[in-house]
Amino acid sequence: MGGVSVDSGGKGGKKSVDSQVNMVPMIDLLICCIAFLLMTAVWVQTGAVQASQPRGAPAPDSPPNPEQQDQLKIQISPTGLQVGVNAADMRQIGRTPQRFTELKTLLEARRQANQQNREVWLQPDGAVDYSEIISVMDTVYEVYGSAARGEVTIRFL
Repeated sequence: MGGVSVDSGGKGGKKSVDSQVNMVPMIDLLICCIAFLLMTAVWVQTGAVQASQPRGAPAPDSPPNPEQQDQLKIQISPTGLQVGVNAADMRQIGRTPQRFTELKTLLEARRQANQQNREVWLQPDGAVDYSEIISVMDTVYEVYGSAARGEVTIRFL
């Protein structure tokens, strides 16, 4: 009778009130749940990217910070990269297979020119793939060192 054993024997021809629940289906369910959890545990591991976001836009009437004007900016667009400190200084790197090599040499030259600059601002376009942004960040880490050791800070505009 569906996993429940009802014994018809007993004293005086009465049915026994003791019943036994079959534990095999319960154990099968637990084994299936454990197997499911073990299989999905692989997909739970996510990577973390250390990036700092600006806290907020400055007030419109506040004067521009002179320190912030000297910060290196990398604009990432579907057509290529632009690297520079200000609009007049921007250098265009086209979307070529060797663009990250060009970016690395340009960043190394910038680092030699300004050893104190430990902050790089990234401004990705909305149409840019995340893999492109990650590749730019990897190139910055190659040149400036690890963010974990406090050698460089990457911020997003």
